[in-house]
Amino acid sequence: MKKSKEDKQKDAQLSLSEWQVRNKEYLEKKAQEKAKKQAELEQKQAELEKKKEEMKAKLENQEPSNEEHTVSEETDTDSPTSEEETEVQDSETEGEEQEEVQEQEEQEEEVDQLEPPKVPIERIHWYRALPVLVTSSLIFLASLYFLTPLATMKTIEFTGNKVVSQEELKRSSKIDQRDYTVTVYKNRHHYEQNLKASSPWIENVDMTYQFPLTFKIDVQEYGILGYLQKDSKYYPILTSGEYVKNEVAADALPEERMDVTFSDAGLIKEFVQQLKNVPDSVKKSIRKVDLTPSKVTEDLVTITMFDEHQILVPISHIAKKLPYYEGIHPQLEVPSVVDMEAGIFSYAQGTENEVIHEASNDVQDTESSTQHAEQSTEHSAQSQAEKPEISENN
Repeated sequence: MKKSKEDKQKDAQLSLSEWQVRNKEYLEKKAQEKAKKQAELEQKQAELEKKKEEMKAKLENQEPSNEEHTVSEETDTDSPTSEEETEVQDSETEGEEQEEVQEQEEQEEEVDQLEPPKVPIERIHWYRALPVLVTSSLIFLASLYFLTPLATMKTIEFTGNKVVSQEELKRSSKIDQRDYTVTVYKNRHHYEQNLKASSPWIENVDMTYQFPLTFKIDVQEYGILGYLQKDSKYYPILTSGEYVKNEVAADALPEERMDVTFSDAGLIKEFVQQLKNVPDSVKKSIRKVDLTPSKVTEDLVTITMFDEHQILVPISHIAKKLPYYEGIHPQLEVPSVVDMEAGIFSYAQGTENEVIHEASNDVQDTESSTQHAEQSTEHSAQSQAEKPEISENN
């Protein structure tokens, strides 16, 4: 039975929980303190006995008869008290030992009933604390970064700009050196819109970030299609259809250029939009564009080419009719007028002016007006007959 009980105690010790181990340690400590107190009590008793013996020796030297009587009495009186004290101490120690044994037996029974945990408690706590530790570390590093000057350090580089200066671009972008690098990257599309709206020259802006502190801004500018001629002054007309109100010096003008003499912003924008569908060979041959409206066509323009040929065409029909000039041009031997107002036909310069002049003088004559109408119908029929040939040349 004793062996089986000892085996149980060993098994219980192996499977004891933390609080049980602590309780056991407390009981052992308490037992050690009791043993220490008992040793101190025994030491005191020994000292008392030693003092008694010394007193006894003194009395024997002074009064032998009385000493013997007194020592015998003292021994007689002291003996029962010491015996009683030892008996009390023995009973107390036995009671404490019995209590300890009972407590250990109860603990053994509790340990037998408890099941060992499947997952260690320490590992569970670590897994629970790990997300909190990681999050707090990231927040600490981010706050430390924003407190340092490194958070606002950045380099801005502009490329592709020819007309708009670097200083003007920096001012128009509204990027402050005190802005955080992170916020500049986050709001980069907003800065792109600021640059587009700042100048009519800017067609497109692309802002990119290059690690660690560089922002590259690629600027695309509109080209110059021609120049608005107004009061002997010249203003560039951009490929976007807008003209810039910054005068260009006469010595800075190119020799071969397109001059537009009408200043209506709406007509200029429509004229530029129509020219987008015209071949470059025809656009480069245009020297001057004048607004010459007729009774029928308000947006009729006279286009003078570098080879002195003239084209009459409505602005709204330029994209549709002006490409035919590329096939008509080789057939023109003398400076001619290519009329594209109603149909498409050509004649030598000065011929049609005479006919129009005669017709204007005889407006009240009904016969001349009917003849003019017949001539106009013949011209339209001729233009319809010439259209297939032009398309074949193209």
